[in-house]
Amino acid sequence: MGQISKDLYGFMIQNTSHLTDEWLSKRIKADGSTYSKNAAVQVEKQLRMQNAKFIEAVSLVFVQGREEYGSFIEEWVETVAKERVQQAVPLHEVIAQLRIFRGIYWGFVRKFFEENPNARSEDALRWSEAINHAFDYIIEIFAIHHHEATQKILASQQAMINELSSPVIPIKKGVGILPLVGDIDTHRAKVILETALEQSAKRQLHTLYIDLSAVAIIDTMVAQQLFQLMASLKIIGVQSVLSGIRPEIAQTAVTLGINFKDIKIQANLMRALETYGN
Repeated sequence: MGQISKDLYGFMIQNTSHLTDEWLSKRIKADGSTYSKNAAVQVEKQLRMQNAKFIEAVSLVFVQGREEYGSFIEEWVETVAKERVQQAVPLHEVIAQLRIFRGIYWGFVRKFFEENPNARSEDALRWSEAINHAFDYIIEIFAIHHHEATQKILASQQAMINELSSPVIPIKKGVGILPLVGDIDTHRAKVILETALEQSAKRQLHTLYIDLSAVAIIDTMVAQQLFQLMASLKIIGVQSVLSGIRPEIAQTAVTLGINFKDIKIQANLMRALETYGN
């Protein structure tokens, strides 16, 4: 890299505060947004710190090769993308801010070019290519990291929902109820099986009432897993009692050839507790 590019790098770093001030001055009021003009002082302070690192990351294109500055950019992007997801900032808002700052950044590069007699047109072309590549690369990998971080949070939330939707509720020592509500697909059936086994063992149950009265439809695969759950419970010493089986579910089970001989069944949970609760 020539001296003129090093001078441009120094110019951009020296003007970090001015670049950030101009960017922040363009914010508008948007309640709840990280980029809002009326955001908390601490939020603005964090934005300033992050933007300073961003300016350094982009400006490295003037003094380093793509491979060298790429790792610096990657680190910045991964950190900020995770934070924006935690703050529930939509991706389109981030991209809009990058577009705004891109224009501001270019304005300072133009100012340096116009005020520096040693800068040539070929330098400007080289800088243009480097800057555009840097911003395009940042937007691309930011979208990737933002998506990955979002998927992790969604997966974690879904796992929690699945676990909460299949709770084993202890009603007295050694006895619990598993009330199932809503539609049960293959994935949820798998979660129910794993959760029920784990909680039954953890709570040292000897009897588990599985109530299906709030379940409208169960397909053959789900029915298979449900009866697999009862077989697994039996292996760990837990007797299962079924209640609230709808005719459609019973028909599905019969079609599968499931043997009800050793399964305790009652029309509803109250009857099951009255019959086997002592």
